[in-house]
Amino acid sequence: MLKTIRNVIIGILAVLGVVFIIFMLLPDDEDEDVSVSQQTTVTSANDQAGQDIPGDKDEDEASVQTQDNEPAQYEDDEPGEGFAQASADSDEPGEGFAQVASGSDDSTTTGSTGGNTVTVNIPASELSGGTVRFKTLTLDNEEITQDVFSDYDITIVHVWGTYCQPCISEMGDYAELYRELPDNVNLIAIVCDVYDGIDRNVSAANSILGDAGAEFVNLRTSDDIYDLIAGLQYIPSSFFVDRDGHLIGAMLNGASYSDTVAKLADYLE
Repeated sequence: MLKTIRNVIIGILAVLGVVFIIFMLLPDDEDEDVSVSQQTTVTSANDQAGQDIPGDKDEDEASVQTQDNEPAQYEDDEPGEGFAQASADSDEPGEGFAQVASGSDDSTTTGSTGGNTVTVNIPASELSGGTVRFKTLTLDNEEITQDVFSDYDITIVHVWGTYCQPCISEMGDYAELYRELPDNVNLIAIVCDVYDGIDRNVSAANSILGDAGAEFVNLRTSDDIYDLIAGLQYIPSSFFVDRDGHLIGAMLNGASYSDTVAKLADYLE
């Protein structure tokens, strides 16, 4: 009898234990469901956020792409202050020039002959498309303009400075050249460190010219003259101009006396 009662009690306890275990497991299942639910919500929120972020990034990339596709600012190759060296490939005038029509590349400009003159042949391909325009003063304070070119078929323009030793050394050669030039060829000079309206360096320039026996006209550097020679990097330098004020060929940047005379010979017969 006692054995039967004990077995019944054990059975009841076993059932109660099973029920208890099941009961204990139920809260864990709900927590897991809540956790899963929360995780799903967070993932969904992240997915939504993830959809927004790429959109913003695309807009940023599109904006950058648009900026990259903007054309680069064109860097103008036209001459600024001063003027571009004239050549057969470039007839564009710079400041100090007035635009005029140039002749045919096949034509030449021929100077007069007879007396103490020579024939001057200037290929039209070497003439600039503009004419020199300036107003300044000589070292003696006499006003002078581009009209100084009009009486000669070709004019040598020599650029020098009082601080330039090679310029000083060659001044005697230019003085002699001027005395020997034909009547239809002229030589003038620009003193790059003597300025219109300022007498500084005038006495030094006159002293150099006097010692060399130079009698040709020397111009002060006015604003117009500065525009004309601003493209030069070195002195002494030279260039040539015809009677109409067209620049002939390229500027002889840093040219020596021998370079200048050799170039002049190309245009004379």
